[in-house]
Amino acid sequence: MRGAFIRTLPATILAASVLVGCADEDRRPGPPDIVLIVVDTLRADHLPGYGYAEDTAPFLSRLAETGVLFERVIAPSSWTKTSMASIMTGLDLNGHGVLRHRNAVPPHLETLAERLAAHGYETIGINTNPWLQAQFGFGAGFDVYETIRHAKESGEAPEVNRRALELLAARSHDRPFFLYLHYMDVHAPYRPERSDELGPAVELPDRGAIDDATLEFEYRKEGLSGAGVEERVIGLYDEGIRQFDAELETFLRDIRASAGNPLIVITSDHGEGFREHGTTEHGHNLYPEVLEVPLIVLWPGVVPAGVRIPAQVRSIDIAPTILALASVNVPEAFEGEPLLPMEPGGIEDRTARSEVYYRRPLEPFHYTAVISRDHFYVREGMRDTVEFYDLRADPDARRNLGAGDPRVARYRALERATPVEPAAERELDDETREELEALGYLK
Repeated sequence: MRGAFIRTLPATILAASVLVGCADEDRRPGPPDIVLIVVDTLRADHLPGYGYAEDTAPFLSRLAETGVLFERVIAPSSWTKTSMASIMTGLDLNGHGVLRHRNAVPPHLETLAERLAAHGYETIGINTNPWLQAQFGFGAGFDVYETIRHAKESGEAPEVNRRALELLAARSHDRPFFLYLHYMDVHAPYRPERSDELGPAVELPDRGAIDDATLEFEYRKEGLSGAGVEERVIGLYDEGIRQFDAELETFLRDIRASAGNPLIVITSDHGEGFREHGTTEHGHNLYPEVLEVPLIVLWPGVVPAGVRIPAQVRSIDIAPTILALASVNVPEAFEGEPLLPMEPGGIEDRTARSEVYYRRPLEPFHYTAVISRDHFYVREGMRDTVEFYDLRADPDARRNLGAGDPRVARYRALERATPVEPAAERELDDETREELEALGYLK
């Protein structure tokens, strides 16, 4: 078993009683069934629970009222593989080294699934992102780990949900389960089924009406602009959120009917850009629109209802939190820390680190960011250029104060060197390469 060292946390032992405000340990529930839901590319500020004006997720809004919503959560990267390696290991990139396309999670690191499996959990994982296949180490610790191939063409959430319910029905039922589901419904290309509800197609003077598939592709990949173009593309993205939200409501109703009262955690691996800083999609840089993600935790009767946590926290805190709530000791190697107690003022701001390597044929970039409640520091390592933002005055990070700001040195000192031993590499097979190209990667 990986990760021989553990730490025992008083918050773990007393988590349930602390959260419900009761010191009677006899009233603590047993090991919970656990459902971890990751909605790929879902940015927090496009949800009404995070202040968005459009009602993109009515079910998630209602769900948050039964649990805890974390208002400011920083992802470890702006692309999936690095972020999910961090979420599953509780480590920043320096701890796991998964930075580039062919990197795999090192086998000596203990993952969330492995830790839960060692404590008697039946573990099931279903993902739809080609970067997360078992060959890249993401299947470690799972009794069943499946990748639904070509998910963007085969029903997305309905297909994932159907398969999850099949696997849960077939399990032994004598052990608690950990179910990890990774959805691509919101990820580009934005092709929601109900796009006709957005009104007539956009028309440009020199081209006439443009169908949505062409419009969103040319906006993302070729820089198409014009009256109504960006608004329409964002509308397609938002409609994808609405579509997923409805599917999630049905699925969680079915889960609760069969599993009773599971611990449910809902988050994203990263956000999405709509030219706020000149780029579309994600994985090209590190700015708030691609790093700020949602996080909702609910376990009725244990986790308090209707609580909002304003403190800045990190995605690497998710795995330790799940373990702590399940009364499982957190591996000593984890850098993330449990988000306990879940009450206003119970959690202090946590400084976050994020990193991304973006490969261009002639001009690769390697960005590292250090983010506090007050400031946003970003350095491009290959050219040693620095951007610095005062988030109190400029929350969207639009006014670069530059490397000469006297506060830069403190944040640069918080950077960490690239891992001495980078993660192992795996070759991409033809089918995986084809899927990634269809999703806009590798071109």
